Order: sequence, then structure tokens, then C-alpha cells
Amino acid sequence: MAAHDRSFTTARAARLILLVGVLVALVWVLYGMLDRRLGGGGEGPRAAAPSSARAPRRIAARDEVLEARLRSEVGKALAEAGRATKGKVGATNTTVAVSVRELGAEGEVVAIASGKSLRPASNQKLLTSAAVLEAFGPDGTLATVFEARALPQQGVVRGDLVVRAGGDPLYDRERLGDCGPIFAKLSAALKQRGVQRIAGDIVLDEDGWAEPGPGPGWPDKSQYWQETCALAGGFSVNAGCATAVVRSGPQGGKAQVEIHPRGTGLPEKIDVRTGPSTAKLDVRVGVEGGRIVVQGTIPAGVPQWSARFALPDPVQAFGEVLRRELERNDIVVDGEVRRQRRAIGGVELARIETRVADLLVAVNTDSNNAVADQLFYALGRKVAGEGTRRGGSLAVQQSLRHIDVLEEGWRQVDGSGLSRDNAVAARAISGLVEASLSADPRASAAFSQSLAEPGEGTLERRMGSLEGKLRAKTGFINGTSALSGTVEAADGRVLVFSILVQYPPQGGLNTEVWKPMQDAICKELARART
Repeated sequence: MAAHDRSFTTARAARLILLVGVLVALVWVLYGMLDRRLGGGGEGPRAAAPSSARAPRRIAARDEVLEARLRSEVGKALAEAGRATKGKVGATNTTVAVSVRELGAEGEVVAIASGKSLRPASNQKLLTSAAVLEAFGPDGTLATVFEARALPQQGVVRGDLVVRAGGDPLYDRERLGDCGPIFAKLSAALKQRGVQRIAGDIVLDEDGWAEPGPGPGWPDKSQYWQETCALAGGFSVNAGCATAVVRSGPQGGKAQVEIHPRGTGLPEKIDVRTGPSTAKLDVRVGVEGGRIVVQGTIPAGVPQWSARFALPDPVQAFGEVLRRELERNDIVVDGEVRRQRRAIGGVELARIETRVADLLVAVNTDSNNAVADQLFYALGRKVAGEGTRRGGSLAVQQSLRHIDVLEEGWRQVDGSGLSRDNAVAARAISGLVEASLSADPRASAAFSQSLAEPGEGTLERRMGSLEGKLRAKTGFINGTSALSGTVEAADGRVLVFSILVQYPPQGGLNTEVWKPMQDAICKELARART
């Protein structure tokens, strides 16, 4: 055969081999795609992608018509703020940021100053909640562990009962501060281990947890008695608060007053009278000079009124309540309550466990600051190794890094949003909510169900016309108003939104201007159609 014939044959064979190879590869890829559609598994192209990978999603188109409508609502609110404050607040010194996304799609549908970092107020709780669910999972728990150096002998713990901090707020939003059932269950568990008496002290070990104290950028000290400023730490009870429950009696006589949890160790000054049915309810509560004070007048015929107020030291309160409840459940404690880091225990006798997902309704529907801060500390302890504000901030950043929504300018110093030092962009919040609702179905459900609906929690008197269509988290500190969540649009889409307003502090604007604007924006979103 001639040389050129052999070259031609060789080249044709090579091309044929290459073509066959390409066809085999194409069939293999198509087979893998078909197999994945049918739910198959196995090796090669059928293997599932890593759980951390996000499948490509369609890009949502900007909705210029909807954005124009929302800009109109923002403009009307800014004009009203100017009129209400005689020009002190307006477009030149106020930022209104709006970000809207479509659930299941990438990108913003509406973006109005959405990249500017602003104070989020209680919308910060959304970041805390998302990071907690990411780090702990929907079944994760906070554990307060009770240890001794050895098992009890003849019913007696020979030495101290060491309690390891777990960051649990020990809070039940339905029980008006009564923690008795929690400690009754603990006492039963200790008795099952043979504990009838503790010959030593109750030792509270806060190792790895910050001392309770106010955060940077908090309100003035004059407000520290309020529930909103309750402190967080390694131990807490009733989320760092006492609850006064007042019931009216016969007119002119004393009202019935209960303080929960019982046995905080603080002396009490109680003096509430029952006035005429036409009288104004005027009851003052708080801790003054180291004692609980509940004084005032309740109208006759009022069956029950309650108020929560911050305890000065949630750790010590936990210890005192624990001791009282153990003795109330027939476990004798010979010693005192004291605090010691790195205490020696070793043998676990019992534990109190609380699912973190069960606390999120208190965080997002009720906007309970102390519960949010407890979770923030617990998050820091779990992820960053320290139950501190620094640890919590590092943990949020690490837990949410794969979501890719925390941008330059983000800062988180607490879990609640009470601090004025926090900063985040509206598009980061909307992206976070969208990503959380697109995550693991059980975690997504826990996140969604923690948000308030119209008629409940902080939305009790707002947007009744959107009942069943809207879930959201409110936010307010003086100079900041926020609302973020989801709303079902008229065309069936779920729109995820975040509205942040930062303005010169002026009393009344949140109620008179910003809340009505937020409500109007949500109603526009509910009317949206593609």
C-alpha cells in the first residue's frame, strides 16, 4: 500500500475513534441526567452533589412596574415624615431601603438602596435564627448538665452538685414565668439516679461564657429594668426576667400578686390595691435597690394582668430558683449556691435539654430580646468555642458563609438587634430569608413558622387583610424601623422582602409613618403579578 493511502486510513481511523469516544461520553452524561431525574443513585454521573452545593437556579427579572409602585409609597412616607416633623426628617437625612426577591430564584426583583448597611433593629433576630438553625439543625438542643464527683451513696451526693452552663433561657412563653414544671422534671430525673440529698453546694460553672452585662450601643441605663434589656449569660431562668401576675380582688382591698419564677433570692415589696372598675390600671414593676417592687392600682373586675421585668443577675437567679425547686421537690441541699469556673464534676446525673427550634417563636413572633441573645451566646459557644458577643458574631459569619449574603459593612454585636452598633443591608436580609426558606425542609419550616402572622405577636394589630398570606419580623429602636419576611403575591409567587428605615430619632414616626408605609408596601407585593 502506498504511503499516502496508509496515512489517509490512519487519520480516518483516528477520527472514527474520536467520534465514538464523544458519542460514548454523551450517552453516559445523558444516562446520568436521566438517572438523577428518576431518583437513582450510585457511582459516576449518578452520584449526588455535596449537600453544601446549591443547584443552579433561574435569575429573577427586575420588575420595574412593581419597583415604581414601591418607590411611590416610599416617596409618600418621606413627604409625610417631613410634614409631621416640620422638615426635621425627610429624604435628605433618611434612608429607606427595600429589597424584594422571588423565593426559589436568584437576584432582586426590586432594589431600592438595598445595598446600604443600616441598623436592622430586631430584624437582626433573623440572622441569629438562621445561623442557629444552620449550626444546631432543627433538632439541636441546649443542654444544662448536672454532675457530681461520684454517684450518690445511700441517696446522698457526697460533695457538690456541679451545673454546667448551656445557655438555655429556660423560657416558656405560655406559662407567665412559672418554671416549676421544668425543675419538677429535673428533680424526677435526679431521684431516678438515687439523689435525695446534696451534702455540698450547688456550683454554677460558667466556663466559656461571658459574665451577664449590657451590650455596646444599648439604650440608656434608665431602661435596664425593662424586659427588653434583660441580660443573657451561661445560665438564665424565665429569659432573665421576673413576671408579676396581678389579679384584682374586692374593691378597696389588696390585689393578689404572684412573682414568677418563685425563689429568685431577691426580697419583695408588694403593694397593689384594687380600685373602682372605672380606675386606670396603674401598676409599677421592677427591681429597685436590690428588691422586687410591685406597687399600684388595678381596677376591680380585671381578672389578670401581667408584666415582665429584668432581673439584675440571671445566673444567680437561676441558682436560687434551682435550689428552691429542688427542695420543693424533696431533694435536700445542705450547702449554698456559688459560682466557680472549671469546677470538678465528672459523673452526669441529669440534664435539662431544650430544642433551639422551640425557642424561635419567642424570638421572631414575640421579639424576645433575651431569648435571642441567649441563642446568640449559645451559637458562639458551639461554633466558635466561646459564649460571648465576639463568639456569637464569629459564629454567625461562619454559619452563614455558604449563603453568601453577609456583605461589607455587616456588623453584629448581639443576637437581638437592641444595639445601635449593628449594621446590615436590606438585600442581605432578603437573601438570608430566601436562602433559609430554600434550605432543608424541616429547618425551613421551623424558620418560617417562627415568623409572626397578622393578628399575632408583634403583628397583632397590623395587616389583617393579609392573614394567611404574610409572615414577617418587625423591628424598632428609636431612629430605626424594619419589617422583613414573605408575602404571597396574586400570581402565586412567594415574594421575600426586607424594608429598613434609618432616620433621625423623632417620637411617633414609627407608628404614624413607617409602619403604614411598610404595610402599604406589603399590600402592593400581595397584588403583584408577572
